[in-house]
Amino acid sequence: MYFQLSMALEALVLSRDPQVLTTLNRVLDDANIDIQICSSADDAIQILNRHKFDTFVVDCDDVPDAPDVLQALRKGTSNKSCIAFALVNGRTSVRQAFEMGANFALDKPISVERTMRSVKAAQGLIMRERRRYYRHLVAATGAIVVDGITELPVSIITISEGGVSIECTRQLDRGGAARLRILLPGSKIQLDLKGEIIWSDTEGRAGIRFQVLPLETKKELESWLEQRALAVDRGAMFINATNTRAISG
Repeated sequence: MYFQLSMALEALVLSRDPQVLTTLNRVLDDANIDIQICSSADDAIQILNRHKFDTFVVDCDDVPDAPDVLQALRKGTSNKSCIAFALVNGRTSVRQAFEMGANFALDKPISVERTMRSVKAAQGLIMRERRRYYRHLVAATGAIVVDGITELPVSIITISEGGVSIECTRQLDRGGAARLRILLPGSKIQLDLKGEIIWSDTEGRAGIRFQVLPLETKKELESWLEQRALAVDRGAMFINATNTRAISG
């Protein structure tokens, strides 16, 4: 089953500081980033294990064990590439925050102006990660060659920079190599893609993780996804791969 979601970015904030929460609510709302707040390290870890976020803000020095959550973030799966902000208040240095995995660090008390500048600087990275991990629903057809010899027609269900989910006429072998030829809607160049089948079912659905792509193919796919992301910003819908049976980027 596939779920269509809004384009709003999502942030998880681990903090107990009223001034921090007031400032972040204002700045993130202005940046069209939905905010979820938790006040303990245990709660943050449970939430991060269940849901993918675009950004994570962690109050390192004023929430017990908060630095452990930041380090665990980078060792996890669905949120390991999440853009992370560390808020520090004397015990943790900016350098230590970066060593623990933060992309940005802010000294407390944080101000609207400084926080806004940092969030604006982070948005390009956030959108880059979104294009990698969020699969766009696409109506396209193509062909897949498996075992180096057998060619089957396929329907493309979702696609991202990291991989594609498909439907074909038979179950594919998990772990096998696959070569895809796809012409995406609006594209003039047929994409020739190589990958690994990482899941499949008896109804012919499968997920393929891309391997190293030729430069021209990579540029064409990135350009197509960029245009699709712009269309989403104008009100289209997209697929959140973390809530579907799809490929990890």
